[in-house]
Amino acid sequence: MKQLIKSLKKSDSLVQKETIQKIWSYFPQISDIDGGEVLLGDDAAAIEFGNSYLLIAGEGVYPPLLKLSPYLAGRVSVLTNVNDIYAMGGRPMAIVDVLISDCDENMKDVLSGIKENAARYRVPVVGGHVSQDSGCSSLSVFIIGKAEKILSSFNAQKGDDLVFVFNPNGKFVSGFNFWDSSSTLESSKAIKDLELIAEAAEEGLADAAKDVSMSGLIGSLLMILESSQVGAEINVDTILRPCNVPLAKWLVTFPSFGFIFSLRPEKTSVFKDKFSASSLSCESIGRVVKEKRVYFIKGEREKELFWNIEETPFIGVNLR
Repeated sequence: MKQLIKSLKKSDSLVQKETIQKIWSYFPQISDIDGGEVLLGDDAAAIEFGNSYLLIAGEGVYPPLLKLSPYLAGRVSVLTNVNDIYAMGGRPMAIVDVLISDCDENMKDVLSGIKENAARYRVPVVGGHVSQDSGCSSLSVFIIGKAEKILSSFNAQKGDDLVFVFNPNGKFVSGFNFWDSSSTLESSKAIKDLELIAEAAEEGLADAAKDVSMSGLIGSLLMILESSQVGAEINVDTILRPCNVPLAKWLVTFPSFGFIFSLRPEKTSVFKDKFSASSLSCESIGRVVKEKRVYFIKGEREKELFWNIEETPFIGVNLR
């Protein structure tokens, strides 16, 4: 486990997220909108709107992916935004994009990827900005959604079970820690799986949730724990993964469809049945503890400290 911990701490997936600390102080951690608090650090900003919530999120696409596969970059830009809205317990409403492209062909490929995946998830593209610059390319996509009840990164509670849900059927995109488990799904199946998250929020089955993003399961887990100012004991033996994928690689992989939930132990069985019925992998991987430390546990005797959140913040969230 010591070698696993050493490998994870050196991974680009975690190191890149840690740079957020450098800019965190430039933004208000809590904003007031019409008397309601909006917390910085969730997958989407949740703004109280009557008896529901308006959700706003945005994603910048990894430049090497945009350069290597413009079409895939367009698809991923939609996927990551849709995931962010559902991770909050919401449903997406509309997308806008901002694209700077170095040539006509790449621009067409990116926009085709956006158009096709937006149609697949039934989220209309309602505007944006496109320009051409031979010297550079970049892509950012923004999304709006709504939720009746939200699943926030700030609500993990001591004693909660931590449950990881993902789709094991897929393959890695060559050159990237990106497990593509979504591109071959029919539209109805892709939406049905995501709808389970919104339903779980509305049924009160979970306290908190986080989309497993480019920082992988372990990075996303650190973010939800830091936001909630708690720690965890993670049983590495219970972390399900696709066959033949090393644990060290899987923990920093973007799984396309992957979410970590924090929920009361008495609700875990019902929660797991809900997702397993849709042929998704769903398993408890640990529990939330009060101490702001993350431990890896293996078997009955091995226990190693992975991260001390109090001494070494991950992205710098500290609202309390």
